[in-house]
Amino acid sequence: MRWKQFLTPVKSVSTEDALSMLGSDDTIQLVDVRQPAEYDEGHIAGAKHIPLGELLDRLDELDKKNPVMVYCAIGGRSRVAAQLLSGKEFNSVYNLTGGFNIWEGWESIGDYDQGLELFNGFESLEEVLLVAYRMELALGEFYADMATRVSNQEAASLFTKLAAIEDKHKQHVITQYEELTGNSFPDNIEADGAFEGGLTTAEYISRLGADMEKPLDILAFAMSVEGQAMDLYMRASEKAPDAATQKALLQISSEEKAHLNSLAAVMDSLYAS
Repeated sequence: MRWKQFLTPVKSVSTEDALSMLGSDDTIQLVDVRQPAEYDEGHIAGAKHIPLGELLDRLDELDKKNPVMVYCAIGGRSRVAAQLLSGKEFNSVYNLTGGFNIWEGWESIGDYDQGLELFNGFESLEEVLLVAYRMELALGEFYADMATRVSNQEAASLFTKLAAIEDKHKQHVITQYEELTGNSFPDNIEADGAFEGGLTTAEYISRLGADMEKPLDILAFAMSVEGQAMDLYMRASEKAPDAATQKALLQISSEEKAHLNSLAAVMDSLYAS
């Protein structure tokens, strides 16, 4: 599958620009959206800690009138956080390119925004759900393939579990499609060629600088995708043709949030072990 960026565009800033901005504007709210163990291992001085999975429940801790700068480990989760904040009428939101890793002096991983294109909206509920299905299908295929390729057995096991989760997501989307549209789900839906342009799943991961032999990097990537799905459904609900469809889409978004927090719990357990 070739990914298009179907979420709200965000402003990304380099470490150098972030340092300059933070040094010259004391109204900027710096937010770390990583998990507690990640934050405890090290964080940017003065950063407020709000894990991605808790962000929507803690918006009242941030001032919409003042700029917000978000960061995670490598930029994937914080990009989603920036998109979520922009969708909640925070007018000035910045994402720290490369995240805490780059801040700490790790080698640059390049511009992970490159090649991502804006998905300009949906014509119908059917299209929303078909996009969702293709995303679940593409991720499931990717995770299953990676389980056979990595040498780290812990990583292979995690990929297998993630593939199984995507299978469940996929079946859930089919059920939602048939219940909400009243139509049978189309046959022969494929992930490849779902979008023109953009990046393949592997290319997208490469842009993020994730190491697919490391379970923590795998989880960070998976969490960013769940966050994107959550935002996708939330935005789609705003264009729903009726109250029943809006409610259904918000319910799906809530389920994606639960999936995100489940992955966060797995990450926490890895840090604790």
